[in-house]
Amino acid sequence: MGKIKQGILGGFKGKVGTVIGSSWNGIAYMKGLPQSVRNSKSAAQIKQRDFFKEVQQIASQLTAEQLAFLYPSSPKGMTRRNAIVQQLSEDPIVEADSKHVDLANLKTLGNAPTAELPEASFSVDGNNLAISWNGASGWRTDHADEYPTVFVANVTKKRVFLINSPVAFGAAGEWSFIVGLSAYGEASDTFSGFLLSTGAQTAQIGFGTMGVCERPARPPKKNN
Repeated sequence: MGKIKQGILGGFKGKVGTVIGSSWNGIAYMKGLPQSVRNSKSAAQIKQRDFFKEVQQIASQLTAEQLAFLYPSSPKGMTRRNAIVQQLSEDPIVEADSKHVDLANLKTLGNAPTAELPEASFSVDGNNLAISWNGASGWRTDHADEYPTVFVANVTKKRVFLINSPVAFGAAGEWSFIVGLSAYGEASDTFSGFLLSTGAQTAQIGFGTMGVCERPARPPKKNN
C-alpha cells in the first residue's frame, strides 16, 4: 500500500493502483506499472494474420519497376505496393480454418486502362512452360503488332511473375511462346494469369535498364 507524505501535493512511496511512487535524492518520482498486451490467438485472428502474411509475401515478389509498370499512374492516397496488397486481398478463398489469395481467378492488377485482350492459356511442355492465346476481336486486330506482357501466377507455390512476350498479339489465330519451366515452378504446379497491354511495337527484354547504380567494393588483394 502506498503512503502519501507532505499532504496530497507531496510525493508518495509504494504502489497505488497502477502507479509506483519512489524518491531519489529527495526528489519524488512516479511511474506506471508495465502493462501486458494481450496477444489473442483466436482461430479467426490466426487465420487473418496468416492471410495478411501471405498477401505481403506475394506482393513483395514484384520489384518497384514492375509495380510502376502495373500502375502507370500513382494510386491516390497510397503507395503502389499498398495498392497491390489491397487488390490481392479483395476476393480471397475463405474456408472454415483458412483464408488464401485466389491467384487462380485473378483477372487484372494495376490501374492501367483495360481492353478487350485475349485470354492467356498455360501448359507444361516437357521442361518448358508454354504460354498461348487465341480468339478474335476488334481490339486485337487493331493491336496486332503490339507485344504484350504476361502476368503469370504459380497458384500451387503462390509465386507471381511478369514475363515480356517475344511474339506480338497477332491479328487472329493462336500465338504462343515458351519459357524454361524451372524458373517458374514444376510440372505438377498449376499456372494461371492474363495478358497486359504495353503499347510496345518491339519485343521488350527485361524491366531493368542494366545500369550500375552502385559498384561493389573491390575484393581484398591476396598475399603472394
